[in-house]
Amino acid sequence: MTMETENSSPNNSKLSQKKSIKKLLLPSKNPNKVGIVITRAQSTIRRKKPNDDEAHLPKSPIIVSRRPLSLDVSNISPTHSESGCSQNPSPSLAGRPFLSPDLEGNRLQVNGDFGGSFNQLRRCSSVEDTSIRTEASLIAETNLSERSMSHDTILKDGSTNVSRSPSSANSLARKALMAAQVLHLIPTVKARQRNFLHGRMGTNTLLGSKELEKTLPRREVHIFVGTWNMNGQTPPRELNDFVLPINMEHVPDILAFGTQESCSEKFEWEASLQETIGPTHVLFHSVSLGTLHLAVFMRRDLIWYASLPEDSSISVRPGVAFKTKGAVATGFMIFGTSFLFVNTHLTAHQEKVKERVSDVKKIVQSLDLPKNIPCRNKSKDVTQNFDYVFWNGDLNFRLATPRKNVLEWLSHTSFPLPAHLPHGYMHHDQLCSVLTDGAAFRGFMEANITFPPTYKYDPGTQNFDTSSKQRAPAYTDRILFKHRQTRRLSTQPDTPPITCLEYDSVPSITTSDHKPVWGVFKAHVRPGIDTMPLNAGLFNRDVYLEGIRRRAMAHGAKDENLKPSGTKRAKSAREKAKKCARNAVKRVLSTVQMVHHHRDESDTEPLIDSDSSANYPNSEDN
Repeated sequence: MTMETENSSPNNSKLSQKKSIKKLLLPSKNPNKVGIVITRAQSTIRRKKPNDDEAHLPKSPIIVSRRPLSLDVSNISPTHSESGCSQNPSPSLAGRPFLSPDLEGNRLQVNGDFGGSFNQLRRCSSVEDTSIRTEASLIAETNLSERSMSHDTILKDGSTNVSRSPSSANSLARKALMAAQVLHLIPTVKARQRNFLHGRMGTNTLLGSKELEKTLPRREVHIFVGTWNMNGQTPPRELNDFVLPINMEHVPDILAFGTQESCSEKFEWEASLQETIGPTHVLFHSVSLGTLHLAVFMRRDLIWYASLPEDSSISVRPGVAFKTKGAVATGFMIFGTSFLFVNTHLTAHQEKVKERVSDVKKIVQSLDLPKNIPCRNKSKDVTQNFDYVFWNGDLNFRLATPRKNVLEWLSHTSFPLPAHLPHGYMHHDQLCSVLTDGAAFRGFMEANITFPPTYKYDPGTQNFDTSSKQRAPAYTDRILFKHRQTRRLSTQPDTPPITCLEYDSVPSITTSDHKPVWGVFKAHVRPGIDTMPLNAGLFNRDVYLEGIRRRAMAHGAKDENLKPSGTKRAKSAREKAKKCARNAVKRVLSTVQMVHHHRDESDTEPLIDSDSSANYPNSEDN
């Protein structure tokens, strides 16, 4: 609408008043989603030269409305604009909740200093479709659904011009896009539709498919399982060969460590594991029974999608006060998939195969899991109640071969064994026979063994037992795994639900008469429902802080408060200052008492009690 030149007619005041009100009102056309309004006259202003990069946006100032800020992806134009907020959007963005940070060409203007947080977005200018949009942009827009991110901030008062140099705008835009991807900003409308308290299956639930694919894009987790009979000895200072073996390319999502004949200091052992793993993982849960101990570490972000852990234990020698034989187990869910880890120490001696089979059957029937985790048709066999089961420990199954023959075979064999060759005397292995006959561990599998026997060594050496007992070398330390057959866990029918990627021992650790054994597995994960009891981010904070403190000390932290020597010096200085302060108070009290004594004021009480030094606990601050 055009306005006439000011005149002195009676209608002039009415027109002026109407014009001032018009500035404060939104236009009659439907407003866009970015809170910017441009008049039709401004959108038809002639542009600069066609070759100029800034030729596709109006030159006049932009009228800014004070509506809540939102980001409309559909308004992104493929043309490089003056405000630096448009380029060709990629069709691959359709279906994704936010713009990907790798699409650096998509530019959004950011108002003010970024400051490391996604606080403010500058509103991009919205012009009529006929003025700046091309046919290519209209076609691209049909492939993009509207996505908006609401914010509390608006433009600073008095800022009417949103133009900014393209270089600075592009740099801030890239930071904004990356921040949006990292923070996973949730639109308010979607948050209203979510239901985290009343469980239901859906894509927008906390444990639904969208959250699963965001956290685990391939819908699979990598699991590390380690077992070690520590022989009651203190573990070595260096645990990298066991916890982070060189054959393992990445740190798995879950790490479970089962120990038998563990050292007496459980906290020290857990802190050592935390120190070695690093701050990316936390101690999710641990359980112990006598000398049996099981610790499960988990990736920090996964603990929000896990259920409350549950544990159970059983001793196969109930009449013995010192529990050395039995089992400890812990179970939990991640999204919609349940996991069970069992750490056992079975009856020893080569001839007691039946006793070991009896131990396994007793353990399977006695472990009361799950307790609160959702489970349909709970079975007395605990291994039937979980999607994945990992059974590790000192199972004590031996090689039914004379010691002389085993030593001769070992002297002529190089390790690791090739996967396609027969594994030495494994056809004489008692556990292999039990698995084949189905006497125990029904449904369990074991990866091919390519490493030398893990029992029994002279502690501190790589020599097999040279004591008077002359025990034959054997594979007593094992890791078995199993998945539920009645449930489809993988989205691809031809893909096995669980795969063993690595299975090896750690010869370099010599503190015990056993060698540690570890394995890495890949398992598929399903979406879940919100009815399970959520863990809500709980973990062992004390172990985490101690492990990180030790890790910082090992890497030469400069903070004196982290160093033991610095802590001792600070404590000694505080004690010395406190002692000096108390002595000064006593001297003052003595002086005051002497003054009163010389005045012979027997009827007057002392101004300060002689024992008042106890009332100055913070006197060292003086």
